[in-house]
Amino acid sequence: MKVLLAYLCHYRDRHDYYLSMLPVGVVSIAACLEKKGFDVTLANFSKMGYRKALQHIFRTKPDVIGLSLFTHNRVDSFKLVQELKKVLPNTAIVLGGPHATFLADEIISRYKEVDYIIKGEGEKSFVALMKKIERGETPDRKVLSSQIIEDLNDLPSPGEFSGNLIGVDTNEQFAFIITSRGCPHACIFCSSPQFWKRTVQYRSAESIFREIKQLHKRYGIIYFSIRDDNFTLNKKRVLQFTDLVQKSGLCIMWNCQSRVDTIDEEMLISMKRAGLEHIQYGVESGSERILKLYDKHTTIEKIEQAAAITRKVGVYLSIYLMTGMEGENQQDTDETKSLIRRTLPHDGIVSPVALYPGTQLYERVKEKRTITDDVWFKKSASGIFLRNDERVAAWMAELLVELERIKKKSWYREKDFAKHRKVAGEDCWVTDILEGDYFYYNKRYREAEKCYQRVIDRYPQNPWGYLRMAELQRTSGDLKSAEQRNLKVKKIMPQAMRYD
Repeated sequence: MKVLLAYLCHYRDRHDYYLSMLPVGVVSIAACLEKKGFDVTLANFSKMGYRKALQHIFRTKPDVIGLSLFTHNRVDSFKLVQELKKVLPNTAIVLGGPHATFLADEIISRYKEVDYIIKGEGEKSFVALMKKIERGETPDRKVLSSQIIEDLNDLPSPGEFSGNLIGVDTNEQFAFIITSRGCPHACIFCSSPQFWKRTVQYRSAESIFREIKQLHKRYGIIYFSIRDDNFTLNKKRVLQFTDLVQKSGLCIMWNCQSRVDTIDEEMLISMKRAGLEHIQYGVESGSERILKLYDKHTTIEKIEQAAAITRKVGVYLSIYLMTGMEGENQQDTDETKSLIRRTLPHDGIVSPVALYPGTQLYERVKEKRTITDDVWFKKSASGIFLRNDERVAAWMAELLVELERIKKKSWYREKDFAKHRKVAGEDCWVTDILEGDYFYYNKRYREAEKCYQRVIDRYPQNPWGYLRMAELQRTSGDLKSAEQRNLKVKKIMPQAMRYD
């Protein structure tokens, strides 16, 4: 049987790097189906829009198509579903993902074209559904509950998928990996507590390392983004993973997301020595009062401690902020601005507080009868904001201005890199690369060359030193030397590679 697993974002978001990317969960399901012997095509239609997507699907003529449904991509996904059934009436349409999970009954009642919805984790449930369809059986209901994955290590990693691809950039797509599922916390703006029931399942350190090594060898990927809700929740596992990376000599760089109360200096040092160069913390607010309203169960003191440790070790610091909570005021915004000035993040993202199905906040607003589930079918907005007053827009602008203003102080300089070496070690090549980049962007090319050359001399199998040196030499007009550096990289890593 032929199955096509697909995703498309709203067409206006097609140039958004993250929203246009395939969810990792879809790739995981594809790998599972392929392992069970099904003919699987994995498609990302985000750049095409639903009309061109329809043409591709018609040519493929799958027996089953699975679509990943989030709140932000629901409009175009439903358009595709409706048109798809007209041209391929015998193709079974299956929806999954957070939006489909939390509004399953509403979707089934409104869209007769949808044959099945799988709630929650999809790997086992999708395989079971495919086997039933293959046998000619019809499931007794359209909304199917998730079959819990008891051990994530039993699943093939998403990077193992080797089937047909449409619109998928392998070097970009497979650089995103997820190593755990769920979060024990209950922030009211997040649907994770309801989706995963506040449980956490982990892939082993060996499993993570094996996938990264495989992707590194197969596609030449040298930069990874670990998109767990909180990668640092299990310290023992993190240290096991970083130890494997360091002992292997695998020279990758990567970033991850974390909570400020699950990080310490020992862990950050080990992570940096294994290639970590950037970490993102869910800070949300600089107001203790607002943090309590979010049920964050963290404090301003812990935020400041995490930021200080991150800067001490020499990892780039990024923060996520929100504004527009019920009862939030100018003083709360001022406290957040003050926190930005004290913690000196290198960059940050600011979002308005939004309502999404499956969150406590959304349910509270529904209880007040100021919103119903109908809103997701009547409006086309990617999200619904908790507050729509002008003050929220003004606060967002203030926070963004503050983040930009403090960059003059936040970016690491020579004295900072000297301190980083004392903490993370004189032989930490990530420090050399980051310092070289600092000199390069400030057009201090001789100093940059010294930093990159240190990496080449100490780690001759590390592609990062050669790649950075080649970029520097191109800038200086020495194209012959730059080509020699690139040839060296090709010898180290014969697979095609993108690193920018």
